[in-house]
Amino acid sequence: MPTLDRTRILFVVIIAVAVLAVGAIVVVNLIQGLVEGDEPTPEPVVQPGRPTPSANLESPDPIFGPDYAENGDLPTYICGADAFGSYLTLQQMQMAGLDVANGFNLGIVPFLLDDDPAYDISEEQRNALLASGQWDCLLTTLDAVALDAPGVITAIVDESAGADQLWARDIDTINELRGKRITFARGSVGEYFVHYVLSIAQLNPRSQVTLVPADSVAEAVAVFNNRQADAVAGWEPDIYEAEASGGTPLLSSNQLRIVIDVIVTSREAIDEHADLVQDFHNAWFATLKAQFEDFDNAASQIAAWGHNDWSFVYPETASDDLRAWLENVAQADLSDNATVMRDTRPIINRLEIARRVWAAADLSAADEEAANLVNAGFVNRAAQQAALASTGEPVNNTFSIGANIDLSTVGSEDAATLAVLPCRSFTFLPDSTELTIESRRILDSCVVPTMSQSVGLLLEVKGSSAWPANDPPYTEDEILEFAEARAQSVVDYLVSQGIDPARFIVTETLPPEDHRETDDPAIQAQDRYVEMTLVTTGR
Repeated sequence: MPTLDRTRILFVVIIAVAVLAVGAIVVVNLIQGLVEGDEPTPEPVVQPGRPTPSANLESPDPIFGPDYAENGDLPTYICGADAFGSYLTLQQMQMAGLDVANGFNLGIVPFLLDDDPAYDISEEQRNALLASGQWDCLLTTLDAVALDAPGVITAIVDESAGADQLWARDIDTINELRGKRITFARGSVGEYFVHYVLSIAQLNPRSQVTLVPADSVAEAVAVFNNRQADAVAGWEPDIYEAEASGGTPLLSSNQLRIVIDVIVTSREAIDEHADLVQDFHNAWFATLKAQFEDFDNAASQIAAWGHNDWSFVYPETASDDLRAWLENVAQADLSDNATVMRDTRPIINRLEIARRVWAAADLSAADEEAANLVNAGFVNRAAQQAALASTGEPVNNTFSIGANIDLSTVGSEDAATLAVLPCRSFTFLPDSTELTIESRRILDSCVVPTMSQSVGLLLEVKGSSAWPANDPPYTEDEILEFAEARAQSVVDYLVSQGIDPARFIVTETLPPEDHRETDDPAIQAQDRYVEMTLVTTGR
C-alpha cells in the first residue's frame, strides 16, 4: 500500500510541473483532489482461527445416502467432518438408513474429499458455515470450540488415546524442549497439543522455543525430517514418518488425554429445529450401537459409501481398516455420554483450560461463557431410550472422562521421567506440614489441570526438609519423616481435587551433607521444597 501512494504522488508532481505554465490554481486544485481521494481503505484485522464477516459462506454440495429423495418430505441435516475413524459413523448412518429411520436425510460435507478443491474448507469457513446455520453440525475438537465458539457441544465423540503424538530427536523430557524448534500443522489440534505440552513445563512459546508452523502434518514431518525442527506434533499415520530422521515418541494422547472430539451443533438448529437435532442424536447413538454389536457389518457399510481413498476403509479389508483407525481412539458410547452430561463440570473445566492454553499462545477466545458451550439435553433424552443402549463395546474401551480408571496394573518400576514441573517451592504453616492457601493456588494451576487430563501419567512427589541445628541433634529418620509428611500433604490436597491416589509416588530426600545442622536461614530455605516429576510407564 505505501508503494502505491508514492507512485501516485510522483505522478501528481509530474502533472503539476507540466501544467504550471497553464495556471497554478488549476494545478493546486488537481493535487488537492488527488490527495483527498488517495486515502487507503483500512484492512480488516483478522484474528487467526476466528470466523470474520469476509469468511466464505458458500458450502460445497453435501453428499446424501442411497435413500435420499431430493423432493421427498423429510428434512435434511447437514454435518461437516474430516476423514477420521470415529467420524465415519456419519457414513455408516447413511448407508444403514438410520437417518431416514429417524425422520431426516443426513447430508455430509467431507473435508478434503478426493482432492476436490471444492471440499478444501478452511477452519475459518467451517466455523462460519456452522455459526450462520447453513450447517447443522460440525465434528471437531473441544479445543477448537473453546477458541472460536461457533456452536454448542451436544455430544462427545471420543478421546484421542494415542492418535495424536509429539516426536523429537535427542530429547527425553518436556523440559528439554527449551530453546528447540517445534513444528506442527498450523490451526490444527497438533498446534494445541504443542501449546499444552509447553504449558506443562511453563515454557514461553514466544521466547523460549521456536515455533515452525506448516500447512499440513505431512509437511510438518518433512520439516522435521529435513532437520529444520527438533520436534514435531501430528497424528497417525503421518507422524510415524518422523522415524526416518531419528525421531522417537516423546508424548502421546494416550498419556495426555487432552484431545477430545465433539459434536458441535449450530445455535440456529437448536433454537428452531430442536426436535430434528434430537432425531440426529438418536440416530448417532443407534449407529454406534449397531457398530459395537456388529463391527464387521458397520465396517462394510462404511466401505460401501465409496471414496475409499479418502476414508482409507476398503471393501476387501474393511474391518481391519476401520479397526486400525479406532485402536488409538477411545470412542464415547451413549453410557459414557450420559455420565459426562449428568455433570458437565469436567467438560466445562476442559474448555476453560483450553482457553488458558490458547491465551498463552496470544489467541483470545470468544466472549461466550464456557458453561454456555455445552447442552446436555439431547444426550440426556437419548439416554432415556432403552432401545439405544448397547450390549457391545468400542474397539478402544478406555474413555476416561467421568470414569473410574483401573490402575491396579500400573507400576512405577519402569517409569520414565517426562517432565519436572516448574512449581517447586511451597510454603507451609509454621513448623507444620499444612499447605498455605497460596500453595494450594499454585497446585491448582500447575498440577491439577495436567493430572486431571492424563490417565497415563504418574506423579512422583519428593519432599525435602531443612535440617536445622538442634540440641539434641535431629536424626536422619526425623528429617526424612518430616520431608515425607510435606510431600504427602501435597498429595492429599491433589487427591481432594479428584486425582486418583494410585497415581502418586511419594518419596523423600535429605539435604546435602554441608546443609545439615545449620542455623543459616538461607540454606534452610533452599532445602524446603516439594519437587514433582511427571513420569510415564510407556511411550
